[in-house]
Amino acid sequence: MKILVNFKSGLKQTFIVPKCMLAVEFRNMAKEIGGDIESIEFSLPNRRQSGLSRSESQEGVIRLPDKR
Repeated sequence: MKILVNFKSGLKQTFIVPKCMLAVEFRNMAKEIGGDIESIEFSLPNRRQSGLSRSESQEGVIRLPDKR
């Protein structure tokens, strides 16, 4: 699942996380990475366009942004 986070600093970051991840757990992780959060937008990609391999989606791989 793709999640767009708008931080209060003005930075926007898209995260790709497994559907089974708790929202509270994700929010805490995003706050550690980018600071205070203004808003979070959730979206589910089409299965054919998700960009995740079958093994990645089954293993619940999380792609995190590089720290800047």
